[in-house]
Amino acid sequence: MVPTIHVDDKVMAELKKRGNGRNPNEVIRELLGLPVKVQHVAEPAVYLVPHAQEEFESINDLKEFLSKELKFRGGWYYVASVHYWRNVSRGSMCLFQKNKTIIGEGKLLSDLMPNNKGEKSPVTGMSYEGRVQFDPASIKIYARGVPFDEAERIIGKTLTWRGVQKLTMEDYSRIGNASQTYPVLIPDTFKPQ
Repeated sequence: MVPTIHVDDKVMAELKKRGNGRNPNEVIRELLGLPVKVQHVAEPAVYLVPHAQEEFESINDLKEFLSKELKFRGGWYYVASVHYWRNVSRGSMCLFQKNKTIIGEGKLLSDLMPNNKGEKSPVTGMSYEGRVQFDPASIKIYARGVPFDEAERIIGKTLTWRGVQKLTMEDYSRIGNASQTYPVLIPDTFKPQ
């Protein structure tokens, strides 16, 4: 049996105001710094993650951020919109792409959480909606970036550059082989927790 919490009208009005269309439970989870609860929790998988022109002007800027800054801050990665990240679960591998080129990867240590630290984009000044944590040791920059047209030919499907896209383990292995990063077998770093 799930415990029930009774709130008065003022508290409920404030929760609705802060919720911006979300249910009160999600707002309370955010205020407490708990992970955003997803209705249907996804199993760890592989996701293709885009990076906006406003945040990183070039592929080299993104490589620099992933290899140095992201590792320096313990793998904490802030997301502009939680919409695309709701089903990306802990243990998943993320392939980082910029300008339709896949340039690296990292393994998620956490599910999506609210941005309760108030972090803002240093470039746009906009507040990030959420955050996830990558394992700093799992972040790899590919020896050779894999352009979308090549990756699409290798895996036999169209890739999206505008949002987070779920891929298969076979896609991941083929893209990794094309990047000359690791052998045909999937690395041990990808194990569901």
